[in-house]
Amino acid sequence: MKRLTLAIVVCLAAPAAAQQVTDPQIASIVVTANQVDIDAGTLAASRSKNPEVKKFGQLMVSDHTGVNASATALVQKLNVTAQDNATSQSLKSGGEMNVAHLKTLSGADFDKAYVDHEVVYHKQVLDAIDKTLIPNAKNEELKALLVKVRPAIAAHLDHAKMLQSSLGAKKVSIDGTAYTPTTLRVKTGDSITWTNGDPFAHTVMSRAGGFDSQTIASGQSWTYHATRAGEFPYVCALHPTMKGTLIVE
Repeated sequence: MKRLTLAIVVCLAAPAAAQQVTDPQIASIVVTANQVDIDAGTLAASRSKNPEVKKFGQLMVSDHTGVNASATALVQKLNVTAQDNATSQSLKSGGEMNVAHLKTLSGADFDKAYVDHEVVYHKQVLDAIDKTLIPNAKNEELKALLVKVRPAIAAHLDHAKMLQSSLGAKKVSIDGTAYTPTTLRVKTGDSITWTNGDPFAHTVMSRAGGFDSQTIASGQSWTYHATRAGEFPYVCALHPTMKGTLIVE
């Protein structure tokens, strides 16, 4: 049941919230969208170079592999025959379009597009379950299952949001007594993380004030949230020859 639960977590989508649906139609939505998530997750697991994005894609694949068989067993038990409908058709079309778009991207652009889509998708899943699928499900076992999976849906959304936040963060490495990149351009509201890869401590201190990391020990990181625009030269207070510039637009 756990695998079936995880399957339904990511297989209900926004179009369901736009119409009335019957139990057979809900079954079709489940099966169709389950495959959509497997396809996107498979692509992310194989194409992403980011370990966390790759892991998330693999999680989506592992959660859904073999789930269609479990879903089929459930609908057979409930004596429900999946019925194609506008929602399931929209899911299939949207899934194909998403995968086609992702295939045109690579690197950070791919990761961002994939994770952004997962965040929006899971928000829509919660909305669809709350407003349409649970209210329209007539079979009590089906309704109970939908109620049971809601917390898992929220957990997947939180995971996707966490990834989205981490991808939005800008990073500077401290290695070889130098900041890399030396100049970093970000937008107001961005988070910038400095990670110390040297075997000794460093700092990140704005020459004009505004931010000061204090000591960053070896192997540790410090994050600054850019709240105002401007150009901010900075140095390491412990090694003044180390210089960098943060440009906030």
